[in-house]
Amino acid sequence: MDSQRLLRNTMWSDCFKKNPIKFLFFLLLSSCLTPIDFPVEIKGGTLVVTGQISTISDQNIIQIGRTATIEQLPLPISGATIQLYDDVGNVFFYEEDFQNIGRYYLKNLAGVAGRTYYITIELPDGIHYQSLKEKLPDPAIQESISYNIVKKKSTDEEGAVVVEDYIELFSNSTFLSTNNPTYLKWGVEEAFLLSPTDFPDPFGIIPPPCYVVQNADPQRIVLFNGSEVSATSIKNILVASRLIDWSFLERHYFTIYQSSITKQAYDYWRNVNIVANQVGTVFDTPPATIKGNIVREENPEEKALGYFQAINQTYSRFFVLPADLPFPLTVRSCTYDGSLAEFGISDPSDYPARCIECTTVRNSSYTRPDWF
Repeated sequence: MDSQRLLRNTMWSDCFKKNPIKFLFFLLLSSCLTPIDFPVEIKGGTLVVTGQISTISDQNIIQIGRTATIEQLPLPISGATIQLYDDVGNVFFYEEDFQNIGRYYLKNLAGVAGRTYYITIELPDGIHYQSLKEKLPDPAIQESISYNIVKKKSTDEEGAVVVEDYIELFSNSTFLSTNNPTYLKWGVEEAFLLSPTDFPDPFGIIPPPCYVVQNADPQRIVLFNGSEVSATSIKNILVASRLIDWSFLERHYFTIYQSSITKQAYDYWRNVNIVANQVGTVFDTPPATIKGNIVREENPEEKALGYFQAINQTYSRFFVLPADLPFPLTVRSCTYDGSLAEFGISDPSDYPARCIECTTVRNSSYTRPDWF
């Protein structure tokens, strides 16, 4: 049994070395972050800010960093002081999430429709930045969510055409009576369970599961401009398309966030969407031509990337089980199959890396969401 444990530990070590967790800091949509050590000789450049004050208290998150001088994602900034101000004189402090460097959040605070907000940022080197003021809009009601299973064609790395199954999510919404046009933005978060392989051991220890929380369709930015459409509701807006893969082997949640945003925020995201479709993905740092709302107090002409928004959010959540799919999943599961059991040993190398150590999957942790 000692040799079995040694084999298993060796496999875990190899798995970590072969599957390093990559850091995705500048996530323009809702996400979880995973830190990575950067070489000390790399220095940051332009400030990057993305964040919001929301009517949903657990969505009040800000991420800050600096663009790298080489082709890398922004370098996260720790030790900043971020304050939120409203138009009635209240001041609130964002707290730093030390498990996710560069991420700051507000505790137990929900934004109020009609109230105006802005933030100030003091960096560790004493430089100050401030966002322009935004009035938190009135809400729109997200009435229902539906989904379809579809087949899509794509081309693999060798040029062969492959057909794969996708789940597509749709939103239906109604606008509340208001004198102002409604501007909307959607984002879809997914969360799924990942249970590692329970190999036989003399102590009967069951490895704890991981919970993966991330953006379901990070390259998609879905917007609606109410000033261009005379309607009181919108039907069947496609908000996400997700490949059906091994992550559907266990319970798989989707949370659809619908955000009422300002006209200025709409214009910003529309420009980001245009650039993303032209030059890459939304993970690419937007060029300087996309004007955000972050300025340096000492030098207003200094450019900064990103946007701080005041948004009125609603959300809908549902989950999909393997039995809900119209076909059986044929991907390799992590369930122990008894290989070599007659010899009293098992071979971890026959299993995917995620089955040996689930934390090798990006955005995974042992922390279970309260609603899961």
